[in-house]
Amino acid sequence: MLPTAFTHALIIYNPNSTGDSETIARDFYTGLRKLKPSCKVALKQTTHAGHGEELGYELTKSGRGYLLVSVSGDGGYHELVNGVMRAVDEGARPSICAVLPGGNANDHYSYISKRTLLEAIAADGLTNLDLLRVETTTDGAQTRYAHSYAGLGLTPLVAAELNTHDLTIIRENWLVLKTFWNLKPFKIIESDKVCSYDSLILANIGVMAKYLSLDSGSSPRDGKFEVLRWPHQSRLGLTGLLAKTAAGKDAPPPSVKYFSFKTIKRIPMQLDGELIHLAAAQVVRVSIAPGKLKTYG
Repeated sequence: MLPTAFTHALIIYNPNSTGDSETIARDFYTGLRKLKPSCKVALKQTTHAGHGEELGYELTKSGRGYLLVSVSGDGGYHELVNGVMRAVDEGARPSICAVLPGGNANDHYSYISKRTLLEAIAADGLTNLDLLRVETTTDGAQTRYAHSYAGLGLTPLVAAELNTHDLTIIRENWLVLKTFWNLKPFKIIESDKVCSYDSLILANIGVMAKYLSLDSGSSPRDGKFEVLRWPHQSRLGLTGLLAKTAAGKDAPPPSVKYFSFKTIKRIPMQLDGELIHLAAAQVVRVSIAPGKLKTYG
């Protein structure tokens, strides 16, 4: 008899995603119904931005024991995870979350998955992964979670460009060059010191935007995350650093459980596929939430 870790399953897909998410969702629906005939399985397409987060919150609060599958890229899965985590932080029983690659950016799926989701469910491969907890403490306290990375500066901006386009090699290179050319350094206060960076990444996995190798030793199961600091430098120096990172030859970054900084001016920050805007004089605290995400692997 198959394990009964969940009694209900909802497969969520965005009909407007860059990939064929509906076909992927329907194929998984058919496979899951065969694998778990006693489970109540349903399909749901999203209709607006944030819909996945709303569904994750509402269904987790119901306490029914859900498997919630996002057929999406990193951004769609980010929405689902944050909805589930908001309910969990309010005391709800955690839902099991999973992602199937249905978008242009599938860093989390590519880095984590060693077998298909159906194979993992059949093998009762329940596991717990760390999340990044990002807390802002001024202008109203807010907590968001990131399954893969949080960042400021160049690489999040490049990732945002790459992840929103259906890319050829020529188009991808053009987007990188355009973002690179328009780059301006940013300043934050870190340990009571003003620091100027081209990029700052807090990474829970070892890849980003399909081509940047952040840290081959990074794991979302080790209770730590990596801090990649790129101090402001000339474009020539930054070009060399980008090349080293893409080739996986950069020095291993430090691993930490906690990182904090304060903004000086208003600045964008990327959490997986979500872009938030930090106010001036904003205090940001990033910590690891060990084993908080329940999934199959």
